[in-house]
Amino acid sequence: MRTFTLPPRAVMAIVLLLTPLAAHADPVVLAVEGSEIYIELGAKDGVGAGSELELLHEVAVKDPRTGVTLRDHFALGTLTVARTGNQLSVAHASDDLAKRVLAGDRVRLISPRRVFVDPWVEQVAASKGAEREAPQVPVPHGAAKDEIDHTELVTRAWQDTLGQSPEQRIARWTELLRADPRTPFQPAIDNEIASLGRQIAARDTALARARSTASEDRDPRIAQLAAALTGSPEDGASPIALAAPTHAAPDRSIELSFLVRRPAAATRGWLYVRPSGAQGFHRVELRPDGDAYLRATIERDLVRGAQLQWYVEAAGAAPAELKPVLGSHDAPRVISIDPIIGEAPIQHGRSHIDAHVDYVDFDGKLNQGFDQYYQAEIDLTYRFIDPVYAVRLGFGTLSGTGGPKAVIDKDPDHCIDSGGKYACQHIAFTYVYTEVEYRIRPSVVIMLRPQAGVLSTDPLPMEDEGRCSTANVAGCAFKTGLGLRGRLRFGSEDETNLVLGAAFSRGVGTLLETAYHWLPARTVPVQLTVQVTDQPVIEDFGVRLIGDLGWRGLAWFYPSVRLSYQARNINHTGISGGLALNFDW
Repeated sequence: MRTFTLPPRAVMAIVLLLTPLAAHADPVVLAVEGSEIYIELGAKDGVGAGSELELLHEVAVKDPRTGVTLRDHFALGTLTVARTGNQLSVAHASDDLAKRVLAGDRVRLISPRRVFVDPWVEQVAASKGAEREAPQVPVPHGAAKDEIDHTELVTRAWQDTLGQSPEQRIARWTELLRADPRTPFQPAIDNEIASLGRQIAARDTALARARSTASEDRDPRIAQLAAALTGSPEDGASPIALAAPTHAAPDRSIELSFLVRRPAAATRGWLYVRPSGAQGFHRVELRPDGDAYLRATIERDLVRGAQLQWYVEAAGAAPAELKPVLGSHDAPRVISIDPIIGEAPIQHGRSHIDAHVDYVDFDGKLNQGFDQYYQAEIDLTYRFIDPVYAVRLGFGTLSGTGGPKAVIDKDPDHCIDSGGKYACQHIAFTYVYTEVEYRIRPSVVIMLRPQAGVLSTDPLPMEDEGRCSTANVAGCAFKTGLGLRGRLRFGSEDETNLVLGAAFSRGVGTLLETAYHWLPARTVPVQLTVQVTDQPVIEDFGVRLIGDLGWRGLAWFYPSVRLSYQARNINHTGISGGLALNFDW
């Protein structure tokens, strides 16, 4: 009996025949086993270890206007090929992406294609002394068995199947069996054809399921994807999931999107909502959106009170009974309604500028007498919060002539005393001040104003108008003038109030005052003031009665005029006046 001994190249061919490979024009993920992802791409497609593939996931959404189901593919991430055969590859993905990979997802090569050469084929070609395609060797009809090179025929058939689809490979092996029915490799070839047939069936089944819209095919894929998104098991207690808000703004609608974990168990449902104070729940239908979402809107008129209670009932296809799936009527879930916190408007009247000037005449001779002075001040007020209510920064000047009233009344033209000496003097006081307004209570305020400046005095008759302010300073005295003023106000500054105050300035004099302010009309502020003072020099005290009338026709500006009557005695009197401008913003 004659036996066959297989040469090494035939053994290699049989080994390669037993490795099933596949190719398809539309590559997909064939299976996912643990961390290994089987891809319908291989060396024939330019894919090798290290190649990168883009994972595409199919999304189906129903157009609410036409009812047509729209489908598209979106990139989820990148897979990296770990090892590859001629038609299949094994790839790996990051931990987050691996949870989202599903059988049937499409893939696309994004790295450059690579060219692979089979070293065994190269060796066979080199052993024949030429790198050329071997011609086909047909089997002659009636040829003797010893005249046929079975190994050569099976090698050429194997080379013809490289890079071909399973259907083409089956056709080529079937052709070889017809041409060489006595080939000793028939068992191996039959096994290869059977393996390719099973491979075709598995591939077609996987593709059909990946593209199927039937519930029994679609639901497992959706459940797997939902579990990857939520981190919950696919067989969780609730068929739907919601990242529910815990807080909401009042009088604003709330949009809710429910992820369907198990579509067959949640094809329809209702959201029940009850605002604070309501007797019962308001029912809102859940709207299907695509394959894996249910949506609902809580209208703005229900978002009121301190909280919003809600729960969801869902069921599969009718006539299944609706059952609570998120919360329940007896144990609803809660969304807290936050109060609206608005930013306080910019307060009007935080800043204020006051500018006023007064002319004071005690002897009634206007500018020709010896007991007159004028005073001008301008300050900026900025109002804060309790307890320091306001701060004022100001500048002022006081200039005039004064002396003993007995001498002035006896010699009103020269101010010469009984000894023949000039008894009056001229002063000029220029100063700055800071006043702090401290609020003890809303209607009780203390105001303290320290001041400092330069005081010049001229004891000689005012024959030269420029004395003490130019180079002519003979007889003039210059010193630092310090002072302090304190006031106490009862009532609001914009309403009826009473002010009591006292002030002292070294070298200038003392001032005691009481002021009463009220509004007989909203646009007409009126103030009456009584002052007791020995200004402009420290001599005899006199009394001033002052009336101030203003007009508030504008919110940011109001002027006022003042008239005063002052006297040091019944015969030493005068009438004076002043003007003030006030700005608020």
